[in-house]
Amino acid sequence: ASSANESRGAAIGDSGGVQGGGCPVKQGSGGGGGGFSGWFRGSSGGLPEGHPPAAAEGGCPVKGAGGQVQYNVYSQPIDPTNQMPAVANQLPHPSQKGELSTERVRSTIPKGGADDGTTWTYPSPQMFYNSLARKGKLASDLGGSSSSGDDDGDGKEDGDKEDADEEAMMESVVALHNNMNEKTWSKVLEWEAVSDPSGQSAGGPKLLKFLGRPSDLSPKARFKTWCLIHPLPFDRHDWTVVRPDGTEVRYVIDYYHDEASARTDEDSAMPDMHDRHAVKSILVDVRPAIDGPRSLFDRAVKMPYARRVAESTQFEPLPMSPTPQLRDQFVESMRTWQSIQENAKEDAEAARAAACRSDDKAEDEGAGEYKTIKVGDTGDKDAEVKVTLSEAQSLSSSLKSMLKSCQTERSSLESCADDAECARASLALTMCMGKAACPVQHAAVQASLLAEHDPNDAKAVEEYNARLDKALENVSACVAGVSERAAVARMVHPEAFDDK
Repeated sequence: ASSANESRGAAIGDSGGVQGGGCPVKQGSGGGGGGFSGWFRGSSGGLPEGHPPAAAEGGCPVKGAGGQVQYNVYSQPIDPTNQMPAVANQLPHPSQKGELSTERVRSTIPKGGADDGTTWTYPSPQMFYNSLARKGKLASDLGGSSSSGDDDGDGKEDGDKEDADEEAMMESVVALHNNMNEKTWSKVLEWEAVSDPSGQSAGGPKLLKFLGRPSDLSPKARFKTWCLIHPLPFDRHDWTVVRPDGTEVRYVIDYYHDEASARTDEDSAMPDMHDRHAVKSILVDVRPAIDGPRSLFDRAVKMPYARRVAESTQFEPLPMSPTPQLRDQFVESMRTWQSIQENAKEDAEAARAAACRSDDKAEDEGAGEYKTIKVGDTGDKDAEVKVTLSEAQSLSSSLKSMLKSCQTERSSLESCADDAECARASLALTMCMGKAACPVQHAAVQASLLAEHDPNDAKAVEEYNARLDKALENVSACVAGVSERAAVARMVHPEAFDDK
């Protein structure tokens, strides 16, 4: 069970990347609150009457000045000290079928730049799912979505089952992720006890920052691969620790996967966070980066002496040469590495294409550009989008039910008099449809709307608005996705949408 999930976990936290187009600027600061949330509460949120909502998607980060709130490319308030979202994304993703836990676990890793006793906090299953979804790493993004599912006779699409299984797997993914990072930190501490023994009595090191570099091969990993036929690592991290005297030291960590050591028992999917031997299939190679003479001396002299002569450390480095079982996995590791490189290239191209492009320019460039997608049922081998008859019938029934229960909202939208009124009516219709089609996302909106906050605290108001805006975006995207899927289903199985 562990081998199916272990390569998912790669970082302690997660920050945003470039998504969408344009360079939106938030209107005002403090309690303004534009965006969807302003319309939802029945006011323009500090914007002029009739002004459309603030852009929901980001492009270029806009730095605030003075005491103004800063935003990342997802229009989320960020902490300027580490560029991380000030409000963790704990909301259900638009494509999500069920609820995921939002519980976060505190690590044992002290946080640099914070008060004594403060430790890093691991992402929740919901945050991890959102991160994978944003990066396009879910089954639905990799060819396993319900858009190509088959009906096995129980009324559920195989693709829906895959999505549900993947959501259920998040608990295991997070457990493996946390265990891997705790194991890494324990090895960093073993290095620090040898490299900086005087610092141990002063509180020891703290993790200041970290960087995932899965597409960058370290010099040591490159040597092991090309000279010793060692499998390539599936991930790389650079962790920077700060010692009590303020010295910053960068550590390089390579993560290898040994399929031959993977456990398959039931408990392997949920390893204890502090058990260093629970996940033997993940091999961790930790060492200080050679950024200067001191780190070179530590690696070449100090640690070997502590291990072999003084015997003052329990640190065991990862062997340079692979075992015969590992060497047999060399070809598979090359395939994985190639996939990592392709993903990195696609991400970089997407970022360049989206960064700092105005909405008008994006519309002009997109005018006249169309992609023809062939749709069909599951028996059509050439179809890119496949829909079964049972799914079409289910979508048809759901749409009829939604439209019937939302007649009042539909009438309000048809009779609205100005932009502001139409925007509110449109959102009311979306919420009504979302209640039936997207219950998880709809519940998140309700929870966000009722969340307690101090209306006199500008930061609390910004965080409240940001969370509510995101919840509303998610339910809108979910409803749009259902509608688009229904349109495809109507094309393939028009008989399922008989209006009689």
